[in-house]
Amino acid sequence: MIRVLLLKGNGSELIRSSLSGQMEVDLFVAADLESAYQIVQKKPIHTILAPAPDPNVSDSTYATALIQWQHDIRSRGMTTALLTYTLSGGSVLLTDTSAGISLCDPADPSFRSIISILRQAANKCLLERSFRDEYDLQRRTIMAMPIPYLRVVSGSIIGINPAMESLSGYLAEEFEQRPLTDIIIMETQSEDAVYHACLSCRNAEQIPVRIHQGQELSGDGLAASVFFIEDRREILELHAKIKETQRLCQEKLWLSETMVLKLSPDGTIIFANNATLTCFGYAGQDLAGCHISLLLPPVPDPEPVSSVSLFLGVANESEPTAIHIMEHLRSDGGKIYVAWTTRAYYAASGDLTGLLCIGTDMTEHTPEGEGRISTRIWRDKVIEGTDILPEVFDAILQACVEIAREGREGKPVGTAFLVGDRDAVMDRSRQLILNPFYGHPADMRMVIRKDVREMLKEYALLDGAFVVTGDGMLEAAGRYITVDSSSSSLPKGMGTRHSSTAAITSVTRTVGLVVSESGGRVSVIKDGKIVKVIG
Repeated sequence: MIRVLLLKGNGSELIRSSLSGQMEVDLFVAADLESAYQIVQKKPIHTILAPAPDPNVSDSTYATALIQWQHDIRSRGMTTALLTYTLSGGSVLLTDTSAGISLCDPADPSFRSIISILRQAANKCLLERSFRDEYDLQRRTIMAMPIPYLRVVSGSIIGINPAMESLSGYLAEEFEQRPLTDIIIMETQSEDAVYHACLSCRNAEQIPVRIHQGQELSGDGLAASVFFIEDRREILELHAKIKETQRLCQEKLWLSETMVLKLSPDGTIIFANNATLTCFGYAGQDLAGCHISLLLPPVPDPEPVSSVSLFLGVANESEPTAIHIMEHLRSDGGKIYVAWTTRAYYAASGDLTGLLCIGTDMTEHTPEGEGRISTRIWRDKVIEGTDILPEVFDAILQACVEIAREGREGKPVGTAFLVGDRDAVMDRSRQLILNPFYGHPADMRMVIRKDVREMLKEYALLDGAFVVTGDGMLEAAGRYITVDSSSSSLPKGMGTRHSSTAAITSVTRTVGLVVSESGGRVSVIKDGKIVKVIG
C-alpha cells in the first residue's frame, strides 16, 4: 500500500478519479498547502502530488512555499517524494523535482502505470535517505574516533577530524585545500597501501607516523583518498627500550659466570656466552653457527638420539629432583660434565622455535687426572646413615653414567648397583648365575680402580644386580632381589629393575643406582624413593 497526498489543482480531479479505484493506493486529498502540511504531520506519506506553479502568474508565493516545503521535508529526514503535476491537452505531466519528467495520459487504459511512477519516486526517496543516514553515520564516526584522519582529493586536503587537529596543532580551516605534501613527508610504502612517513606539526616537530591509505596512489598525485594516521612515537620509544634491554641482557649473559647456550630447533648454536666458551676451551672464539654436536662425544649407537632431543628431554623433564648432567667434549678432546636446565620455546602453531640452556660445570678431576661428575653438593646427604665411602659412591656413579652413555657394543644397557649394607643385601637376594667375582683377590674387585670399572661394563649385560660393599669391593653380580616390590611407590614409567631396587633399599641401609635401558638415565634410590635422576 502506497500513501498518496493529492493537493487540489488543475487536473487533480482527473488524477483523483483514476487513483480512487486502485486498491494499492491510500489516497488523501488536501485543498491547500496548509491543510496538506497538517496531514503530513499526522500520517506518514510516501508521495505528495502538488500542482506545479503557474509560470504565467506573477505572484510567486505558492512556488516559494512549495520549494520551502520540499526543503523542510529533506532537512527533517523525511522519506516523502514530492512530485508536481500539470494538465495539458488531456494529459497529465508529472515532474519529479529531482529526477525528471514522466508523461501519463488518463485517457489511456494504461494510466494505471502512474502507480509505478509514484512507487518508484517513493522508493527513490527511501534509498536516498538510506545513503544520507549511512554517510552521516560514517561522518560522525570519523569525527568522534581518536585516530587522526585526512581526506585528500587530487593531492589537496579537503577534510580532517578533531584528532588530526590535536596531533598536528593546526586548526581545521588551516588544512583546507592545503597540499598533502606540506603536511606529510612520505618515506616508505608497503604493498598493502601502508606508508611510513613524518607529520610536520605547527611547532615544527616531525612526528613519525604510519599511514593507512584507503585507495591506491594515482600517478604522482593522490585522488579521492582517505588517510588514517597512526602516531608511532610511543611504539618507537618502546622498540628502542626493548632493543636497549636486549643489549643489556646480552651483556649480562655474556659476563655471567653461568654457562648460557641458545640453540635453534635443528641444534645450531645461536649464542654462547663467555663462560660457555671458556668451559669448553673455545675462549676468544665464536661458536655461533656451529652445531651442538661439536660439544658432544660421538655415540656408538648406529641410530643415535639427536642432540636436540637430548636437550628437549631436559626441557620436558617434570621430576623436581632430577639433575640432568651431560657428558661433553672440550676443544682439546677432554671430557667435562655439565648440569643443564633447559627451556623450550614454541610458536602458536606448536612448532619448536628454540632452546635456552643454562649450565653448570659439574666436572671434578681425580688424582690420576681423570674427569668425572662432581657430587659434592648432594652426595653427603645421599650416603648419610650408610657405610658407603664417598669415593666408592663417586666411582659407582661414574660407572653408571658411562654405561648409560656408551651402552655395550652399540646397544643400550640397563643394570642396577646395590651399594653398602652388604650382609643385609645378600640375605635378601639370591644368585641367578654363578658369581663371576667369587674367589678373586680383594684388590682385584675394588671399584675405585679404573680397570675394574671397565670390567663392570662387560658384566652389565647380565641379568640381575651388582652388590658392592661400602668400602668399594665387588661382592657379586647377577643377584636376584627377593624382597616384595608390590608396596613400592615410584613414578609411572619405572620398570621391574627400579621397583625391586626401591623395595630392597626400603628395608636395608643400601643405596641403589639404576641405569635405565630406555632413555639412558641413572636413578639414585634410597629408602625406597628416587632421590636423584641424572640424565
